[in-house]
Amino acid sequence: MTPPTGYLTILRTRGVPRGLLAGFTSRLSGGIVPFATVVACSQAYGGFTTSGIASAAFMLSGALLAPTRGRLVDRHGWPALLAGASCHALFLTLAALAIGRYPAWVALPLLAAGGAISAPVTSSVRTLWSRLVPDKQSLQQAHALDSILEEITFVITPLITVAATTMFPARACIALGSWCPLLGVALLYKRIARAPSGSSPASSVTASPSPRRASTRRSLILTRDGQGVITPLIVLGLVGGSLNVVLPATAAQHGHITSAGYLFALFSVGGVIGGLTYGKIRWSQPLRLRYTAAGAVLAAATCLLAPALGTPAALLAILLVGLPLTPMFVIGYLLVDERLSHRQTEANAWLGSGYDIGSATGAAACGWLLTQTTPLPITFGLALVAALAAVCALRLTPQPVPEKTTAVPSTVATE
Repeated sequence: MTPPTGYLTILRTRGVPRGLLAGFTSRLSGGIVPFATVVACSQAYGGFTTSGIASAAFMLSGALLAPTRGRLVDRHGWPALLAGASCHALFLTLAALAIGRYPAWVALPLLAAGGAISAPVTSSVRTLWSRLVPDKQSLQQAHALDSILEEITFVITPLITVAATTMFPARACIALGSWCPLLGVALLYKRIARAPSGSSPASSVTASPSPRRASTRRSLILTRDGQGVITPLIVLGLVGGSLNVVLPATAAQHGHITSAGYLFALFSVGGVIGGLTYGKIRWSQPLRLRYTAAGAVLAAATCLLAPALGTPAALLAILLVGLPLTPMFVIGYLLVDERLSHRQTEANAWLGSGYDIGSATGAAACGWLLTQTTPLPITFGLALVAALAAVCALRLTPQPVPEKTTAVPSTVATE
């Protein structure tokens, strides 16, 4: 029987603190650069139209091409990871130099290129966990810790950026944030370089043929298990992005638009509580059923939020909506390890980009719907959308085909 583990035990596992630090360092870019871009472009070009387009160009190019970058890392390993981080820093540094000195049409392509070429460091860290921790319970807790740290990162990065922009030009903050992924890559390299001799480049995907090599040309989103793993997080993004618009709109109706900030904070707190709780429990149910149940909780909580909007009960309701946030990501990463380990970095990248694409789509759709109706029916509609997360999880095959014994370890974890 596997001995019980705790979060402190996971943190004492060799390589885990370095991996967490690499992921944290890399995510700083995703929090600093978009905010600094908005500030820098608004100061340089006036208004927020150009700054909004610039920030969207950076984030959307990064989200849309994340699976492709993950696939390149799965195929080519460390060189692709290092090249991506280096080019990301180069393009964004050039963009920072161009903002204010040249027209916006010069800076915008550089920002988009910086987002498109960025190295999937956090996806590579997720791939690394299955090689560092000894059992499934430990793997669950490692993913939970990483997801919680991710939530914390995106809470503190706006504060870091605000403090930095009071001391330095916003353009300098873009350049500073652009080098964070390269530091994350360096931290990963130091850990990988000390891996046991059995984990050599010779055992990587590029050196040994995989029985599933023929399937790597087909996008994961077109496969049954790929849809079952990725689509629920796209739905989660739709709900989260829509709430980013619905909650301020509801607060504005009551004359206190800034009070929506408390609801956003509680949404994130719910995710942290859910993640910590989920990681500590030893589950006997299959991942497929847990994923379905988490989607059902999301739908039920969103349904409870609708009548609570504008009342004190909304504080509790939004906390409940946030509860399945981190567990759904953790289950998604565990499903990648269980079912998609032959393309693990690409699949991990799909989860993050799927959420981001869903979030952007939800925010845009909700903004248009609010011109046609009120937040109440929109939120009830969101509950129906959230139910799709549970339905899509059922797309997963009931019995996964074991891959751990035959699949070749990912290049990222072995070079």
